[in-house]
Amino acid sequence: MKKKLLFILVFAISSFSYSQKVTLTGFVKDSLQNPLPYANVIAKPKDVSKNLQLSIIDNESYYKSSLQKCIPFI
Repeated sequence: MKKKLLFILVFAISSFSYSQKVTLTGFVKDSLQNPLPYANVIAKPKDVSKNLQLSIIDNESYYKSSLQKCIPFI
């Protein structure tokens, strides 16, 4: 019985702490397909208690943002 309880406890803790990095990359262009250097890209999480993630585009209109993907405990 104690082994089962310990297994469930370890599984629950590891499920909450399991997370994964996701890298979002791309180019930003306007409607005429011209590059937009030094613009901002904002990643808005579904959970309102989390912070916004901001990326600033470089002079070649390229951005790269590292986001945290959390899998909820079910």
